[in-house]
Amino acid sequence: MALRLFRYPYPILVVSLLFVVIPLLNYFFTAALYDLSSLQSKQVFSRIQPLQYVLSILSLVIAYGLLAKKKFGYYLFLLFASILASYNVWMIAWISLGKKLFLAGVRLQGPEIIVNAVMTFVALAMIFYFLKREVSAPYLSSLNRGWRGGYRETHPVPFHWTNSDGEREGDGFTINISGSGALIPLVEHHFLKIGSEINLHLKLENEKREIVPISVKGEVVRLDQDEEGTELAGVRFDFQAAQKDEEAEFLRFLKRVFAPRFPVQNKIHAGKKEANESSGELVNISTEGMYIKSDIVYDLNDRLFIKIDTRSGPISLKALVRWSNPNGRYGKPKGYGLQIEEVENPTRFRFWVWKHRFRIFHER
Repeated sequence: MALRLFRYPYPILVVSLLFVVIPLLNYFFTAALYDLSSLQSKQVFSRIQPLQYVLSILSLVIAYGLLAKKKFGYYLFLLFASILASYNVWMIAWISLGKKLFLAGVRLQGPEIIVNAVMTFVALAMIFYFLKREVSAPYLSSLNRGWRGGYRETHPVPFHWTNSDGEREGDGFTINISGSGALIPLVEHHFLKIGSEINLHLKLENEKREIVPISVKGEVVRLDQDEEGTELAGVRFDFQAAQKDEEAEFLRFLKRVFAPRFPVQNKIHAGKKEANESSGELVNISTEGMYIKSDIVYDLNDRLFIKIDTRSGPISLKALVRWSNPNGRYGKPKGYGLQIEEVENPTRFRFWVWKHRFRIFHER
């Protein structure tokens, strides 16, 4: 496995290194605690407690999982944190009942246990915070897409590209896009290579649904093919110093259309005249849009009436089809993506979406 450590987010590298050294810290801490030489390995290992062995083995597996971008790495970290937190809670509860705790024959005092517990909880909370920000793409995605500097969501932005000398060009819709680049489909005989410079012209839509054209230079950093053989290019954006206003407009667009999305599995009903023509299942939801898994797939720019079934009653809204995906491509099931235009009860809808923000396992 080629790790290419320089491509990993720094929090992942730091946390992985921490979990790699935990067994070593356990070993040397135990040796120092019992006044043993680190070379007396047999005596040191005989004094390591069973819980220390469990946490040491878990930490090594967690480190591998994080670096290999495996789901179990994150899940085992949650198990590791639960065990360690529970142990600290137990120690505090034990001494609060007037019981005594000893370590290497020395009685542990209440203030020491409390300080250790606070430091443990703070460290675990920090690790959880940084991991949760970084693990979403590789861990809870159906595709092993690896680490990405900026999250890219599937979103069809109309574009036109030309190469640096203006001799070749193409049109289409972006497959995914972020503040640093985009993945775009290419026409046949495009003759682009990795390192080729292109000019990309994007048609964005502002809050008033007005078209805002944006031009940006790009460099082809990846060439690939999708399941159907269409050639794709990964393009890295290079906004010039004189394009601060255009770049700001572009980032505002991304912030709006990529509002945090959360996984849901509620049933929905949809239709062009009223929400009774078809049914489906929500895959994710945000305050700005949603993706629906459905056997009936509507066309791009269709306006739909949507009714979402929730435990507290149905939520009705109007939305515009922004992505039609009848073949279930790019890691999404067969269905379509919607941009929300109007909600019948916006307060209730926002509260319902807000509740999903605090789920531990999420896709973004």
